[in-house]
Formats: sequence, C-alpha cells, structure tokens
Amino acid sequence: MKRITGILLFLFPLYSQASSENLYRHLIQQSLNSQSLCLGEKQWPVSIRMGSDRWINAKMEALVDAGLLISHVKAGRKDWVLTPYGQASFRKHHDFCYGTMRVRNIQAISTDNAGLTDVIFTYYIHALPDWARHPSVRVANTDLDNLVMGIDSVRYQALFRTDSQGAIRLINEPEQLDLLY
Repeated sequence: MKRITGILLFLFPLYSQASSENLYRHLIQQSLNSQSLCLGEKQWPVSIRMGSDRWINAKMEALVDAGLLISHVKAGRKDWVLTPYGQASFRKHHDFCYGTMRVRNIQAISTDNAGLTDVIFTYYIHALPDWARHPSVRVANTDLDNLVMGIDSVRYQALFRTDSQGAIRLINEPEQLDLLY
C-alpha cells in the first residue's frame, strides 16, 4: 500500500502540471484563433493613377510575382485583377489570409507572488499557403514576413490571472517577446 501511495504522490504533480499546461494552451489558442492573419486587401480590382501610390504599387506587384494578380496599364492608370489562383485564395476569406497561429510548444510557466501566471510559448502557422512564402510578398508585407520568419523560434508571452471563483483568465492577447531584425 505504501508503494502505491508513493507512486501516486510522485505522479500527481506531473498530471496536474500537464493538465494546467493543456488549459493554458487551450486559452492561448482561443485568443490566437480570433486574430486574423490577412493582408487586408478586400476589394478588386485595384486601380491607381500611373506614378502615384508607390507603396500600393509595390504591394500589388508582389502579389503579381506570387501569381495572385495580373496588372494592366491603360489610359494612364494601372489596374490589378485577380488570377484564377488569386480568386481561389481570395474567395475563402474575402481577403488574402495566410493561416492561423497555433501553439507549438509551451516552454515555461511561472506564477509570481501576486498570482500572475506567465506562459512562454513558440508557434507555427497552420495552413500557410505557398504564396505567403514567396519572397516578394514577404518583402512587401513585413508583418507576414516577421511571422513566417519566427515560426518555431520566436517566443510569445501570455499572461493569466485566476479570478475570485478560481477560473483562469487570459489578461490580454499574447505578445511577442523576441524580435528578429
């Protein structure tokens, strides 16, 4: 009987730690699911006067390089329209979305004296489309580039507090800890 009790006392902290890690993972994932990873291009075709809006031109030409758009010049204007590949990618979300962040690995969980729990984790991007890996698209969209470059290496932090009823609550969206420059 002492042997069984000893084994249970040894295993209970491991089970409890795994259980709390799964809860933190679930709460972090809920927050990440609410964050859209999209370029923000919602209306097509796009048209600008030639020589104006160089930033728009660069972003659109990156999407041309990736095979999502075709550009046409006529009457002093430059127009971009969706290719069939671009239409298929755009139709899914009415934007060019490039997947969902997912928790890859929880690296550390620590709780301070005030009851604030700090969870450090790495991520990956689920359903990352090929066009999002294209060098031109990444250069023209720094947020996308930082996320793609940080897969499995950049750490994020999520802060939790336990409320008066004992429920664990995420305080705010997970924040990036490591910067890649």
